[in-house]
Amino acid sequence: MTDRTHAEERRVRRWVFAILTVFALLGFGFGSWLSRLPAIRDHLGATTLEMSVYGLCLALGSVTGLLFSGRTVSRLGPRRTLAAGIVVQALAMPSAALLIWGGLLVPGLAVLFCFGFVFSTSDVAMNVSGASAERALGRPRMPMLHAGFSLGSVSAMGAGAAAESLGLPVPAHLAIVFGAIAVAGLLSLRLVPREEQAPDERPDEPGPAAHSTKTGPIPTVTGSVPVVTGSVPTITGAIPVVAGSSAGAEDAAAGGGAARQPARSPWRDPRILLIGLIAMSMSLAEGTSADWLPLALADGRGVANEVGALILGTFFVAMTLTRLAGSPILSRFGRVAVLRGGAVLCGIGVVIVILAPVTWGIVAGTLCWGIGCALGFPVAISAAADKPATAVRDVAAVASIAYTALLLGPMAFGFLGEHIGLLTSFWVLAAVALLSALLAGAAREPERSAR
Repeated sequence: MTDRTHAEERRVRRWVFAILTVFALLGFGFGSWLSRLPAIRDHLGATTLEMSVYGLCLALGSVTGLLFSGRTVSRLGPRRTLAAGIVVQALAMPSAALLIWGGLLVPGLAVLFCFGFVFSTSDVAMNVSGASAERALGRPRMPMLHAGFSLGSVSAMGAGAAAESLGLPVPAHLAIVFGAIAVAGLLSLRLVPREEQAPDERPDEPGPAAHSTKTGPIPTVTGSVPVVTGSVPTITGAIPVVAGSSAGAEDAAAGGGAARQPARSPWRDPRILLIGLIAMSMSLAEGTSADWLPLALADGRGVANEVGALILGTFFVAMTLTRLAGSPILSRFGRVAVLRGGAVLCGIGVVIVILAPVTWGIVAGTLCWGIGCALGFPVAISAAADKPATAVRDVAAVASIAYTALLLGPMAFGFLGEHIGLLTSFWVLAAVALLSALLAGAAREPERSAR
């Protein structure tokens, strides 16, 4: 039995490593596109407005993908969704770059929309799989996974600068990058179980078989796959990917013996909506900083452009390091304290950035801002996955709320900043951070809630 337990732990660790690799690869791919936008602008002679259209098409594709991501991941499962998503991205991004580079803007933007659709769906799938792996391991790992995405994005900026210095055309650069991502991603997915397992789940089913195991099977249900009940002893059971239309799915998730319950929409679950607001608040803080902090400092404090860029780099470094350290912090203090303390620190940092008259004060405020908002989104994803029977739909709903804020929220701050100034508009972020602190209790761990 001990050998099986050790084997199970090794399997889960390989699973976590595989999903960490996928996070880093997708971050590298997206960062590679961002790193070559100036080259695309210069090649086409595009205006700022025209470049914003490219970003808008990708954002609209991402938001549209989020709307369907719950159903897609439910039907295919996280592993197959990621496999398909990685392949489609590897085809779509180089194709979009080639079409846009050649002046075929309309088909290029259409393919870019498709890339955004698949990218956001893959993002939800890897978050679902990451939350399942974290649950199976029994220790927090989502902050580390999101740090992997950040490190991938930052690494892509360096690779993009190297490609620029070598004069490598954007389509060729992205074809090389996404070809490598496809190979490495598909190899990594071989370590992800076909039926994602969680050793801590037990079906509420009587009988000697049920009482002789640590957990019982919680089946992965897709449209045509029969439901497996908990009559066979197992060490682990699958974290379910439950299709809303599958007969018996809810029965199986409940352990096989209960009457079937109607499918529950996460959009009617107050706890999931509150967790979504927490994720939205911290994602808004992250996205607004990335889009507007250097310009706000240049306009509002007269900071030089290169200094503003360095201060933004400080923000990303603080956020990435905090995510790398997030697992032990969560193990020590728990979700609620981490979310509440982070939201308060984020709000304080935003206020310091608004009010500080000197550069060192702005840097200190930026550090607080980055550290404070770093763990909000990954912790919210973990909290959304607390109920394995509905984890896919719940994670998709929270991710939809958060990414909509991340993609579209900064545009609202740009509009507001046009009228009252960007620095002044940041007061809204401080208020949103306070809201997140007040809502942090919704993310409490189930075992802590039961005490």
